[in-house]
Amino acid sequence: MAADPALATFLDLSDDAVAAYADARAEALGLPLPPAARAGVIDNLTLLRRQAETFIAALPVDAPGAAKAFEP
Repeated sequence: MAADPALATFLDLSDDAVAAYADARAEALGLPLPPAARAGVIDNLTLLRRQAETFIAALPVDAPGAAKAFEP
């Protein structure tokens, strides 16, 4: 169960697809990834995806709507 479609898309990525996702998102947002930082960004996104997948998997299946989108 994912909280929203963007999160579901992110969670459905394989580790090998994170680099392409990072490049596409950076381009869409107009925020080019500096070559010196790209590998670190991809590593961090891969870790974030794995953590989010773990946390979402721990949510009770019988409690739809229990997860709320983060709003700063």
